[in-house]
Amino acid sequence: MMSDCVKLPLDFEKPSTDRLYELKICRVKPSCLDDYLQLTKDKYHLRKAHSKLIGLWLTDVGAVDETVELWEYDSLSHRASVEAALGADLTWELEYTSTAHHHLSCRHNQLLALPWGSVASEPIAEGGVYQLCSLQARPDSSVGRLYLKKFAALTKLHKELITERKVGKLIAVFTTQIGSCDTVYQLWNYKNVDDILVVKKALENEPSYKDLDIFTVTTRLMQPLQHVSPLL
Repeated sequence: MMSDCVKLPLDFEKPSTDRLYELKICRVKPSCLDDYLQLTKDKYHLRKAHSKLIGLWLTDVGAVDETVELWEYDSLSHRASVEAALGADLTWELEYTSTAHHHLSCRHNQLLALPWGSVASEPIAEGGVYQLCSLQARPDSSVGRLYLKKFAALTKLHKELITERKVGKLIAVFTTQIGSCDTVYQLWNYKNVDDILVVKKALENEPSYKDLDIFTVTTRLMQPLQHVSPLL
């Protein structure tokens, strides 16, 4: 397990592992949400048999009626082989996808690298809440990949504040390899949902924050799907 005292790198140019991570977001039709979640709880072991699921969450704030999945692959070719195997898996098709697709209104995915953190990290508290932050560099800030250094500094500051208060932890940060390549992600875990706004206010009051505020930030509060998500 990654220790909270491990220092963040000065930038996130180099991944800490060669593995790739697929972030998949599925928007569920509101009238189908309960059926979709139950189907997923009952049958997702069929999908997990093909590759490693890191976490599966249901969004609560920032987006509703969405699930967020994080999958691990050895490489792009590994992912391609998994997709081919899923396409040939008749049990998966008949028992899950043939029904699940009717419950969804859209799906979106990106392939990510992991420059810091450990997706094997344990949650800080039983029953805590996860926050996925998507930070997109504004057009005038991405020249020379300056935004990665700013992102690293902003993440370090945020991590120091959350660690000092003992209210949460940084699970991992991700950079986009295929998708919106000026977008980076932070996955946080908090003991209590109210602590998120306390830390946010403290972050914005830091003198150095203004210089690091070059991102358009989108956040989702998420709860892990019990009996499915390895990262609880």
